[in-house]
Amino acid sequence: MNNKKIIVFIFILLMCPIGLVIKDKLQSKEDIYVLTEEEKPFQETTQEKEIKKEENITNKNITVYISGEVSKPGIVTLNEGDRLATAVEKVGGTTKKADLSGVNMAIKVQDEMHYIIPKIGEVVKENTSQVISDDNINQNKSWKASQININIATIEELDTLPGVGEATANKIVNHRSENGDFKSIEEIKNVNGIGDKKFEDMKDLICVK
Repeated sequence: MNNKKIIVFIFILLMCPIGLVIKDKLQSKEDIYVLTEEEKPFQETTQEKEIKKEENITNKNITVYISGEVSKPGIVTLNEGDRLATAVEKVGGTTKKADLSGVNMAIKVQDEMHYIIPKIGEVVKENTSQVISDDNINQNKSWKASQININIATIEELDTLPGVGEATANKIVNHRSENGDFKSIEEIKNVNGIGDKKFEDMKDLICVK
């Protein structure tokens, strides 16, 4: 009888550690939690990051001045990339006198620029801040390219100017060599033989870039 009690006691002692090990394993399994797709922390995809990047660019503000034949001329704030049409809408649209035939309303406006909507029959002087048609821009570029730079022009090039022959062309080159480059086109009148009349005839054909 005593032997049986001893055997049972030893068996219990052996089973206790085994039971504890099994219990720990069961608890460790219970601690494991699998996240579903809905429960996973939000991570931005590359596409989402690109979209946000584009939105940040689009949300950059620019300021332009709209005047001329618009309802309420003034300064407006736009998003970078906005078109001239949007800017005009912000100042109340155009008046009935506006001439839009030479205005490209689809152009993207640029920060700190001045855009003028001309009226019917008005001749708008070209400059970098005015609204002009693409054809006028191309004509203006061609006109500037055809001007003769009197600081670097050869005798042959100067000879093509109205009122300037070979002799006067030589005088221009000599004056340039002795006195340095012309600071303005008006200074060409300092050359002997070029007066106000000749200057008026050539002033639109020369430059001092």
